Amino acid sequence: MRRMASVHIALEKSISMDRVTPEPQPVEIAVMPQASYSRAPHADAQPFRQPYYKPHTSLGATGHWVKTAGLLAPLVIGEFVKDPDQRWRFIRIAAVATALVSEAMWTHRITKEREEARERERECRAQY
Repeated sequence: MRRMASVHIALEKSISMDRVTPEPQPVEIAVMPQASYSRAPHADAQPFRQPYYKPHTSLGATGHWVKTAGLLAPLVIGEFVKDPDQRWRFIRIAAVATALVSEAMWTHRITKEREEARERERECRAQY
């Protein structure tokens, strides 16, 4: 029996105005071969998936609001500042300000995590 990896069998009904065939007839349809294959050991297992990664989600609600403020700043500035040169200047300042606030929040979080890790390490060493 010949194996056909890139060809699927589809059923096609041939219908004409004067006769209808009772049984569908198979038609071969060429399908482009897939580049990656499932690493699943059996048919029911889930294939490998890339983990979802978005670093700004780890800053919580405050990080969300900082990001939202940065996105909406050009719209709000455009509504209130009519001079084009001033508008672009304020938009650039808002972009830099939101980036600095976001980086400051991230640095604070990392510093806090490191302090907690050092404290846990001190507690472990004190026990032994």
